[in-house]
Amino acid sequence: MSKSLRISDELFNQAKRDAVLSHRSPPQQVEHWAQIGRVMEDVLSYGAQKGIKTAASRESLDEALAKVETAAGIVRAKEVIARTSNPRT
Repeated sequence: MSKSLRISDELFNQAKRDAVLSHRSPPQQVEHWAQIGRVMEDVLSYGAQKGIKTAASRESLDEALAKVETAAGIVRAKEVIARTSNPRT
């Protein structure tokens, strides 16, 4: 069952632009971002999360991620993605 959710006009407009590139609807784009965020929250250290949130309030998320991304963070992200991508039996 789907639910209604209020989001800012700015977020909706960004989702609308990005959705076209990915052949998604704006709600599907926001859901996609939310799924990535759920995975990344488990992967990133508190300091990295704080850095992203601080930078994201001033800049685009891509710029914020570039400031906190590390080789170790990439390895951790790949491990979590692999773990969450494989269904458990």
